[in-house]
Amino acid sequence: MDTVTIVVVGIWNGLLLGALGAVIVWRERLLEWVTGVDLHDRDERDADGDDQWSAFLAEHPELR
Repeated sequence: MDTVTIVVVGIWNGLLLGALGAVIVWRERLLEWVTGVDLHDRDERDADGDDQWSAFLAEHPELR
């Protein structure tokens, strides 16, 4: 193998290991972000949008 190839593969493996380490360290926060568990913590201003969206969909049944 060429030296450049070995260096590039080494850098790539380092980046992958760094990403894996970050996922392991921040897994709980990442899972909350991915699954949307934090929806119950929304404030009233944000939750009001649900009612507006439901009213909009009621007026436009073709969008369901």
